[in-house]
Amino acid sequence: MIQGVTDKYWLFGAACLLIALILMRLLFRERITLQGSMSFLGFLMLLGLMAIAPTTTQRIANQLGFTLMSNFFFCTAIAALAILHLRALITLSRVHLRTIALTQELAILQEKLERSLPAREEPRSSDTRAS
Repeated sequence: MIQGVTDKYWLFGAACLLIALILMRLLFRERITLQGSMSFLGFLMLLGLMAIAPTTTQRIANQLGFTLMSNFFFCTAIAALAILHLRALITLSRVHLRTIALTQELAILQEKLERSLPAREEPRSSDTRAS
C-alpha cells in the first residue's frame, strides 16, 4: 500500500530535488546569498518530505482537520510563500535603509571634499600669480 501511494508523488519529489539542485548551483556561483536561500531551501525540503512520506502527511492533515491531502499541501505551500515574501520584504527594507544611509554619507563626504578643495586651490593660484 505504501509503495502505491509513494508512486503517485515521485514526480513532485523529483521536481523538489531539481529545484534544490538549481538553488545549490546558484549558491555556489554566488548568484544568491546563503542567508536568503536557507529559508527557501527549508520550505522546499518540507514540501519534498511531504511527497516522500504521504502517509505521514495524510495523518498530519487529518489531525489538522483537512479532509483532502491536496488542500493541506496547498495550505502549506501558501503559508511557505507568505513567509518567504515577508522575509523578502524585510530584506528589501533593510537594503533601502542602508542605501539611504550610504547616500547621506556620500553627500557628507562630497561636501567636506568641496570645502577642502577651494581652500587648497587658493594658495596655488596665488603662488602662480606671484611668479
